[in-house]
Amino acid sequence: MKYRIDIFYRSILHTIFILSIAMLTGVSISKVTMAGDISSETPLATFDFAIAETLSAIGHPPRFLAGLRGYETYSRQSGIIPFTENLGSRFLPNYELLANHPPQYILISPPAHVNIKPRLRRISDVKEYLLYNFSGNNDDHDHWEAVEKLTRQLGDLVHAPARADQYIEKTNSYFDDLRSQLDGSSDFPILIVRLIDERHARIYGEGSVEGMVVNRLGLQNAWQGDLGQWGMTTVSATPLFDIDAKVIFLESPYDPPGGQKRLLSNGQWRHLPAVKESNYTIVPINYWSWGGLPSAQRFANNLVSHLTESNFSDATTAE
Repeated sequence: MKYRIDIFYRSILHTIFILSIAMLTGVSISKVTMAGDISSETPLATFDFAIAETLSAIGHPPRFLAGLRGYETYSRQSGIIPFTENLGSRFLPNYELLANHPPQYILISPPAHVNIKPRLRRISDVKEYLLYNFSGNNDDHDHWEAVEKLTRQLGDLVHAPARADQYIEKTNSYFDDLRSQLDGSSDFPILIVRLIDERHARIYGEGSVEGMVVNRLGLQNAWQGDLGQWGMTTVSATPLFDIDAKVIFLESPYDPPGGQKRLLSNGQWRHLPAVKESNYTIVPINYWSWGGLPSAQRFANNLVSHLTESNFSDATTAE
């Protein structure tokens, strides 16, 4: 009798265990299915942050993004592109993962990743989108149009042209509002700088998000020197001493906390006219310097909020 009771209870416990596993599995499958449904309408993989953030902004995040962790670092926001899987490094992607789950299209922005295009084409069709100085356009006004064009092209690709047009319209309205907040701030040129070390700095301008945003807001870029194809150039401190401008120092997420401020407090940087006159501010980078409209919005918001601070000085920092 006791033996039969033991068998009975063991049977019940076994049934409960099986049901529990089934319920947990069902929950997991439902989450995977939900994520799959989001990105399966037109499953895409991309190696470019501008493309990825634009797709996400119009409600169609890519299934895969090479360098996703790096993009999250730059944007200072984990999970900023939902339902997207990291494909490894931007230049050392996980080809096996991509081949095992081939997307409908792989999207790149030349000249980056042109060298791996033949290998990518063995997995899926590759589409190319040219931006900034590589778009064939010659100035920041045309660069804005190129980024708008990218947004529309991606909207067509994922069968959401209305969403793309709506996002472009909202972005332009947002920029018009930011521009109206500047008032007299646009009368004085600005210089966008990131200090690299005690002797070298990086200047940003035409060919980057920074240059494009400055132009779109009606501001004047004080840097009139040459810039590389990527819209930036590295200089020594000497040429900066002759520029009369408000200086915007960029605090990279890869800098140590307070890194720009520490460089400004020591060595030759503290003798810059703008620093001596407290005519500068430190703005955190939470965007990609060659990004799409989402990056442009984030940089513009940071820039305008710092420019319109009542005390435009070293007290206005990213900390």
